[in-house]
Amino acid sequence: MDAEKALALLRSRLCDPNYVHATFKSSEESNYCKLKVLIMNSISDACNNSILLLGPRGSGKVAIVDLVLEDLKTQLPDSISVIRLNGLLHSDDNFALKEIARQLCLDHQLLFSKMASSDDNAGFMIDMLKECGLSHKSIIFVLDEFDLFAQGKQRLLYSLLDAMQTVTSQAVVIGVSCRLDADKLLEKRVRSRFSHRKLLFVPPSREDVRRLLEHILYLPKDIGLLSEYVAEFNSKIQDILNDKKFQEILDSVLIFNGTISNLVQFIFRAVASLNLESGLLSLENFKDSQICCQRQPKTHILQDVSILELYILVCMNRLECKEQNSYNFNSVMKEYKAIHEAYKTSDNYGDTVCLRAFEHLLERELIGFVDNKGRNLSIELQPVKLLISPHELYLGLKSSSSCPAILQKLFDHESFR
Repeated sequence: MDAEKALALLRSRLCDPNYVHATFKSSEESNYCKLKVLIMNSISDACNNSILLLGPRGSGKVAIVDLVLEDLKTQLPDSISVIRLNGLLHSDDNFALKEIARQLCLDHQLLFSKMASSDDNAGFMIDMLKECGLSHKSIIFVLDEFDLFAQGKQRLLYSLLDAMQTVTSQAVVIGVSCRLDADKLLEKRVRSRFSHRKLLFVPPSREDVRRLLEHILYLPKDIGLLSEYVAEFNSKIQDILNDKKFQEILDSVLIFNGTISNLVQFIFRAVASLNLESGLLSLENFKDSQICCQRQPKTHILQDVSILELYILVCMNRLECKEQNSYNFNSVMKEYKAIHEAYKTSDNYGDTVCLRAFEHLLERELIGFVDNKGRNLSIELQPVKLLISPHELYLGLKSSSSCPAILQKLFDHESFR
């Protein structure tokens, strides 16, 4: 019974992003504190601000925003109004303005008109910014997938940021994006109105990881469980965290993917396999979780591809490492021939055979076209990209029994860690 209650508690913690990221609230250098201070200052000083949260998927950008807004709503329930947009749904400027108007009406108990034009909705947004400013209420705009709003004419961003230039308005724009160059996508007129503040979400430090593991895995003494069981459970967790073998497992997981999301998945799989008879977690639970986390389906596909196809994949990877943003079959062939001439390899195939191998990689979805803009062009001319990561390609080369030694030499895995 105690083991089942402990398992339920740990699962509920791992499924609650607010609980997971609450461990970073105490640090003044955390992104949580920096974002909260910026919004609090904007509210107290009655000024406008804009900021970008940048980092890879799974690094906790949206979770931190949610945590900050939840705390602010508790502390200042009548001082903020939150508008949320997502670039995947609202990248069309007209639809985005309509959604803003709908959420503003809902939040302020006003009647929303579905028949209002885009200009009407833009005017309504500007008027609401002024009204909220006069009543000392800040509107916080959260724009997830921010880079998608930077496509097209950027009318929404310009209208919003331009309206924030007036003294009477009071708003904060929070852009969330996986692209580190998201601000470079902005037009000059939009960029000139943006505050250029950024918060970067980098992989957690060793100390942060340790603190997170303790925060999630230690059982509290006041949850109705036997005190002897809680003490034994926590003692076992401490032994695991101090074990050198566990440190090696953790290093392997973080090297593969250092985001908070991946770390939580790793812990969740270990917790899910908790032995209910003993009621304790073991090092074996974490070993099994590591194997599951690092399983790469595409690595198994690479075991069946031909030598020529491996050459093509390595050539494409080399082009991407050279920061060649756009390349096609012809570019890949130039790289392939350059390798052959430099190393005098015996694996020399004609263009027709190479094209068939290229098409086979497309069919197996190891590579793909960048977009549909060049669909009227021949396959040789359409821009392509790799659909597997450098790490997956490296593991595929190692596991392939037919892979030439020169390919592993060309592919220096250490540079991609």
